[in-house]
Amino acid sequence: MKKVNTVKKHSEFDSIIRGGDKIRTPHFSFFYQKSELDHIRIGLSVGKKNGNAVTRVRIKRQVRAMLDRRKESCLPINLIIAIRPEFVEADKIALEKELNDSLDRIKEQLN
Repeated sequence: MKKVNTVKKHSEFDSIIRGGDKIRTPHFSFFYQKSELDHIRIGLSVGKKNGNAVTRVRIKRQVRAMLDRRKESCLPINLIIAIRPEFVEADKIALEKELNDSLDRIKEQLN
């Protein structure tokens, strides 16, 4: 993911989570809102219940790789993906399908 496609500031995370819509799945929580920009901005949130720092960084890398394989950067939204603790034990192929299905649902709701 490029730097322009990431949400970094805590205040931006809060405004997206509180002011946007949400979708919950067994392994992810998606918070999103429309953006004035012409590209998607994504922030990842992995809590301490998911494991130690090394595990949390590995989870973020895995989710970023799933998002890069999707090649979906034209949606004009701000998106926060909160990874739930059940992520660690799940099958990676099923997780990627769940992520893609959820992003498709978000795309449908915005159109």
